Amino acid sequence: MPETRVADALARMAAHQELHLPLRRSDLLGRLALRFLWRRQLKWQIETNLAVRDGLEAMAEADRDLRSRIERLTGGGELATTQQLRDELESLRQSDQNLVAGLNQRLYSSMGRVQSQLSDLRLQLAETTEQDAAVEQRLKALESQVAELNAAARDVRLRHAQLDLFLDELRSARPGRPDSGVAERVPDRDSFLELAACELLDGPAERVRDWHRSRLPLLTSARDNGVTGPVLDMAPGRGEWLEVLRGAGLPYVAASENSLVRGHCAGLGLTVSEGDPLDLLAGSAQRSLGAVTAFRYVERLEPTALARFVDLAATALQPGGILVAETRAASPDFHLDPFARRPAHPDFLRFLAEAAGFATAEIRQADTVPEVAGRFSLVAWR
Repeated sequence: MPETRVADALARMAAHQELHLPLRRSDLLGRLALRFLWRRQLKWQIETNLAVRDGLEAMAEADRDLRSRIERLTGGGELATTQQLRDELESLRQSDQNLVAGLNQRLYSSMGRVQSQLSDLRLQLAETTEQDAAVEQRLKALESQVAELNAAARDVRLRHAQLDLFLDELRSARPGRPDSGVAERVPDRDSFLELAACELLDGPAERVRDWHRSRLPLLTSARDNGVTGPVLDMAPGRGEWLEVLRGAGLPYVAASENSLVRGHCAGLGLTVSEGDPLDLLAGSAQRSLGAVTAFRYVERLEPTALARFVDLAATALQPGGILVAETRAASPDFHLDPFARRPAHPDFLRFLAEAAGFATAEIRQADTVPEVAGRFSLVAWR
């Protein structure tokens, strides 16, 4: 290597540099010694020259190596690298052009779809505007009808108030007067209110019938197990449940002290006896009923009457018979029912059923049906 040769030459020059010192003219001893040492001086000079020559050759060789490296770096290698860079740049340019072309194509396609969707939205907006105008007209018509109905309702309430005053006068008549018998036959205000409360609390009768049909599998399963007795309903109301039983071919009995309820059910072809339904249950023979149902009934009873109702149902039901008592849980709108006394706790109802001797008693929630949200049922098997 050139660097090694230069280093060796410098070392050799350093080894012989002491003999290069000059001698003074007056230094005879030195000159005499020099004469004796001329051979050594000649040897030193030769070594020095050789070292200088080797150093110069090494430096020349290093210079040639450096120049060849520079030529390789700045010559063909640079051209090859430049050509590669140009090829890569051209490839990138082509890729960029292809990418831009693809993006432009997608952009134009997306713009076409967006324009098509905008056209559809404009058409839909125009149709919606027309529909909104029609709906607004219908709303105005409905508002006018509601205003007319409100006016009619005010007139009806006024007439009902006048009728209530007249009925109060009839009821306050002395027994000796000829019209006292008419006063006894006129229903009281609660009788008029019960059917109105059914409409308020349950809504349309058809919806209530659909809801009651979901209870039929409980009774039909009891029938399949050999239970043959009729179904006693404690609160016939507008008769929707009795209509469902009649449509399913299940025998039933029911009672109500409200003459208007009996008349309404009679108009539907349903038989409802006159009297207290709890007395009807108490008068039923032991193990004679297939089922006892009570919808919107237990919350209208005092605790002692409720316990008596469950005990009487356990006595009157046949083995395998079923008790279904539905009520509403405690809530802000619980007292929307004007006849409701107090909410029945589900644990208390289950306790009463177990204490009365029912083999199985469970509580079933009805929150899955929006129309009956907040209600639950006691279902007990004898």
